[in-house]
Amino acid sequence: MVKVARPRFNILFLLAVMTVLVLSGCGASSSEPVQDVPDEENTTESEQQAEEEDATTAQGPEPLESEVELKIGFPTQGASMLPLWVAKDAGFFEKYGIDAELVYIAGTPKVQEVLNGGGIEAGLVGVDPVGKAKVAGHESVIIASVADKVAMYVYGTEDVDEATLQDDLKGETIITAAEGSLSHYLAQEFVATIGLTNDDVEYLHMGGEGDRTAAFMNGEGKALVIAPPTSFKLDTLGYKKVFDFGELDVLLAGIGMTKDYYEENPDVAKAIIAALVEANNEILTNKEDTIEILMNWTGIDDPELAEKTYEANLFAIPNKPLVSDASVEFFLDRSDSEEVRQMQVSDLVDDSIVQELDETGWIDSVMD
Repeated sequence: MVKVARPRFNILFLLAVMTVLVLSGCGASSSEPVQDVPDEENTTESEQQAEEEDATTAQGPEPLESEVELKIGFPTQGASMLPLWVAKDAGFFEKYGIDAELVYIAGTPKVQEVLNGGGIEAGLVGVDPVGKAKVAGHESVIIASVADKVAMYVYGTEDVDEATLQDDLKGETIITAAEGSLSHYLAQEFVATIGLTNDDVEYLHMGGEGDRTAAFMNGEGKALVIAPPTSFKLDTLGYKKVFDFGELDVLLAGIGMTKDYYEENPDVAKAIIAALVEANNEILTNKEDTIEILMNWTGIDDPELAEKTYEANLFAIPNKPLVSDASVEFFLDRSDSEEVRQMQVSDLVDDSIVQELDETGWIDSVMD
């Protein structure tokens, strides 16, 4: 019988097919996911879009569509009003569509009174006057902090010594601004700190800083609550600084509106806040122009004195004009009104616009 030889390539071909089938089965049962190859072009476009969105967010508020005329009241000619003055003179109100007229009204209680009556649309107000207005049926709201630290001091006559304040001031008169004003509450804080009560002293309330200073120099009081630049003038005259309020969290000034006006004009409120944020940055970064504005509004004609006043107030300029609970509670706890003492911070404050501008990163972009 003749044996027929089978070609070797058939065997090799079968082995190859079997190998392919085995490998295909392994691949199908593998638990490893199939990874897509990154599309570099699409990734780049996504990143670019995200950057553009971030940049758009950081642009912040747009100017008002139509210019709005506003009267804004302020309670003192002291340097704590700098953000308001710089917002006006450096053009930031104008930038955001506000034609602002700044109106001096001595004392935060008076500012609140004029606000209640519609004589101004906004004002630098105090916590206690806002609370008392609410009790009387006038709803107002504080929308931003202008200053939350105080460059204010107590000065004493030559026979008052820092080491013996309790003995030296018991039964004496302390000169402050209007009743219910910041100066008044700081005076009360000072009295409590040195171990006295309000019954141990007399308070002489006077509206104007010049009037208070003149009364002090005329001997109508043993101590005076005062701020720069007047404090520097007292230094040169030999009067003694006996107390510094710089460590307190105090809402020195906040922008306030009636609640009705605020709810009807949130765009105007945002424009005011945006202008003040930019003013804060200008104060911190442009010393020369800020000092010139300070001199114009305070009447200081001595450049050296103006520079000292500027530097003494820098620490009170907030990077973010949020309203802290502690700075408001300082006044709520000390109010002479039982109804005000029972109020919560949220009864008087709505700084949601500032929070919004902060969350977008816009305030950081301005203050960097």
